[in-house]
Amino acid sequence: MPMKLFKCDETIPERQKHIYIKEKGEDTTQFLPSANVETIPGSLSERGCSYCGAKLVIGGVLKDTIQLIHGPVGCSYDTWHTKRYPSDNGNFQLKYAWSSDMKEQHIVFGGEKLLKKAIKEAFAEFPDIKRMMVYTTCSTALIGDDIKPVVKEVEQELGDVDIFTVECPGFAGVSQSKGHHVFNIGWVTEKVGTFEPEITSPYTINVIGDYNIQGDTFVLEKYMEKMGIQIIAHFTGNGTYDSLRGMHRAQLNVTNCARSAGYIANELKKRYGIPRIDVDTWGFDYCKEGLRKIGTFFGIEERAEAVIAEEVAKYESKLAWYKERLTGKKVCIWTGGPRLWHWTKALEDDLGMKVVAMSSKFGHQEDFEKVIARGDEGTIYIDDGNELEFFEVLEMVSPDLVLTGPRVGALVKKLHLPYVNGHGYHNGPYMGFEGAVNMARDMYNAIYSPLMRLAKNDIREDVIAVNGNDNGNGKLTKSTSADATSLIQQAASKATSPVQQPAPAKETTSKVQQPAPAKETTSKAQQPAPAKETTSKVQQPAPAKETTSQVQQPAAVKETASKVQQPAPAKETTSQVQQPAKEATLPVAQPAKEIASYIQERTEEVTSLIQQRCLWQFHSRSWDREENINGVLGQAAKILTGEQVVLETLIDRAFYADAKLLVNDLEKKFQWLSKMDNVQKKAVLESVKHKLIDIAITKSLNGELHHSIY
Repeated sequence: MPMKLFKCDETIPERQKHIYIKEKGEDTTQFLPSANVETIPGSLSERGCSYCGAKLVIGGVLKDTIQLIHGPVGCSYDTWHTKRYPSDNGNFQLKYAWSSDMKEQHIVFGGEKLLKKAIKEAFAEFPDIKRMMVYTTCSTALIGDDIKPVVKEVEQELGDVDIFTVECPGFAGVSQSKGHHVFNIGWVTEKVGTFEPEITSPYTINVIGDYNIQGDTFVLEKYMEKMGIQIIAHFTGNGTYDSLRGMHRAQLNVTNCARSAGYIANELKKRYGIPRIDVDTWGFDYCKEGLRKIGTFFGIEERAEAVIAEEVAKYESKLAWYKERLTGKKVCIWTGGPRLWHWTKALEDDLGMKVVAMSSKFGHQEDFEKVIARGDEGTIYIDDGNELEFFEVLEMVSPDLVLTGPRVGALVKKLHLPYVNGHGYHNGPYMGFEGAVNMARDMYNAIYSPLMRLAKNDIREDVIAVNGNDNGNGKLTKSTSADATSLIQQAASKATSPVQQPAPAKETTSKVQQPAPAKETTSKAQQPAPAKETTSKVQQPAPAKETTSQVQQPAAVKETASKVQQPAPAKETTSQVQQPAKEATLPVAQPAKEIASYIQERTEEVTSLIQQRCLWQFHSRSWDREENINGVLGQAAKILTGEQVVLETLIDRAFYADAKLLVNDLEKKFQWLSKMDNVQKKAVLESVKHKLIDIAITKSLNGELHHSIY
């Protein structure tokens, strides 16, 4: 449908360009929200400033660095201790805030002398710390303080210190995203290559765009250690200043948050030839995929499979327990940018939830391309949403849960809706296999807690809620105080007992309703080939190798018949439900027109799968997108047809890793692929290549694709 204008925005109709509701048959070449532009006057933005994006999100995470803010003390205080990023050295970065403490007199007469004094005092107070970052703020930028000469002077005087300057005042861009960009490009230009790290493994990576929220980095470190992979640098969770200077020595950049750190991954590829593999580290299935990509890149797939098998054995049954109780629950994701597209399929595929609305505070059009490709029909997408829009959306979709930050979280709690902190987490980590279970637990606790229902009761009138649903929207009735106390106790007991949880009425994808054997209460962990199982298979009664529903049918029955026998076709998350009725391979003798039509149908299916699952098509620069599409699909064609694959460069190996995962997905999901000859397989992938280039480049509405800074 056309872009949506909410009722609350009728006085600022420009907001229509920022809101989109997806309908069947639409893609991002037709509609794409405007993003990363100035907030419209009159709209109550939830954005942060550019300085915040540099300091709070990226630089402030480093565990061995003084973060000195040149400006009023409030700029330092407001970006201190608001993120939960621990470290393994006693949380040095969380304990202190440093500021030059600009006053009115310094604004009038200049603050450069004050800055020099503050830098030297900070090093004197922490003699063991020899690294510092100095940030400008709005006030010091407006009066023209030149911090670089001051920093060089101090470095010369002290001799053994290294200081990085970040000149990104709050007003420099439209949101914190500008701070991400300035920090990334400044660091790779000034500091990368100035330090030589010790190499202890033949397999080396940089982990880019992970900030160790409640221990996320520790989870990833554990996986890499078990696979024998050395992490040269964390950008920047639990990271050190000097390790980031040695990023040029890694063989691979594993990129998680592409919004805040995709810039440095791009530049490391451009300047040093280090390839970039994008991974989703949130979500059970996505984590398997990410580990397999890394293992394939280094040729150590067996180590990746060993880690996956160990983690699946620990956590899969726990995730299945939560899936039974969360399937069908509606959720809104209102976060910064990348978690929209990281979380949407993970919640839907792993837990059977339905994402009904998403809002990004600082995302770019690139982020909306990714999330719209992954999202379902009817989902609402908002750029730079304001509070009145949130109210209107809540009325439209009636969610069971909102994933957002504390500011919007405080808003939805007043409406007696449960929320989980999507920025700093409730009880993390949320990454990896254990993180997927932690996140499911927090969502379950939020939805089924009696607190929101009880908070809605007005005890002054002895009014209580009975027979309400799980998020507190129940009917009201009068009662005596004694009856009220009794019913509240009953509600609390019922909501906190797992056995008594009310299963969603339409939870037809739950394993307890499947015709599977009695012992099939968990998913892939009990299958003969757990490492390659997809989430959707827990909904199938078939053996592990039956990757499409057609194999359950007699040979003469058409594919569409199998869909009728599925218990919940509306909840199917794999591409089988979208497959057309024609399944058999056309004989060579068929007219060319029919063959072309058949190839086109298969092209649409493969393109849809790639759009939903693969991030390599959505890098931030047009030439990078085209290189990835050609490289990955070229390697995939060779794998499918049995041709020899030659991997001459690190970038070739990255293409191969993504291609091998893609081929595994294609062979599992599309039975017709095994009936094709090599010519037909190549024809399909060549057609897919042209279609993806059309969607992601030629016809893309993303205005930043050809921008010079990307």
